[in-house]
Amino acid sequence: MTKLDYLNELKNELKKNGVVDSEDILSEYEQHFLFKLADGFPEEEIAAKLGSPETVAAQFAGIRQERKGTGGKKAFLVAGLAFLGILEGSLDLLFLGFILGLTGAALASAAIGAELILNVNFAGLLPPMPYAGALILGVMMLSLAVLLMIAALYCFAYLRQMVRASLRWRKNRLSEAALPPLPTSPQFSPKTRRAARSVFLGTLMVFGVSFVLGYLILGLYTHSWGFWHALGWFGYPPVVY
Repeated sequence: MTKLDYLNELKNELKKNGVVDSEDILSEYEQHFLFKLADGFPEEEIAAKLGSPETVAAQFAGIRQERKGTGGKKAFLVAGLAFLGILEGSLDLLFLGFILGLTGAALASAAIGAELILNVNFAGLLPPMPYAGALILGVMMLSLAVLLMIAALYCFAYLRQMVRASLRWRKNRLSEAALPPLPTSPQFSPKTRRAARSVFLGTLMVFGVSFVLGYLILGLYTHSWGFWHALGWFGYPPVVY
């Protein structure tokens, strides 16, 4: 059964069973097809794993014969899901801390890059170097800031999608009628993916070129490939500058 056939039949079955929020349900199933198609699954396999439209519509109409759990079983299920939620929430907080760390590193890199390019040194934190080298290293730090911010945004999208997928899974465990599972990885439109890939690759190229060029400039200026020694960085006595 193709995607169009499945959705049309599901629409008819939902209407036949008098399900009031049929449009929302159809939208969820259509999104599920799109997610799976993007992962390379054929339409027939996706439809087969979802179950027949008659069964799905019957679940949402509340006429399913066999219940997932009642009484003590339902209480045990709720307790188990709550325990898993605590563990998952702890991991999510750790991941969020990592994302905040990436964001902080991106902002710090941007600030350092701006100082190098503008030839200012607030609080004397930047090491001495000729302006030509500082300019190139400033471009490198700004490109590094963009790369780190892209990584932070992707990680945040990944965390958000994992939380949504987890909530959907819990809802399906407790609900009589189960919606299709959500993917754990973030789903972007083709246009967004192309734009993000172009920005990432372009910025990565700028970072690599500016790193090599900055190294060459400072090395030639100090006549030493260990220019940080000659410039007096990291506590070394300066030889030039």
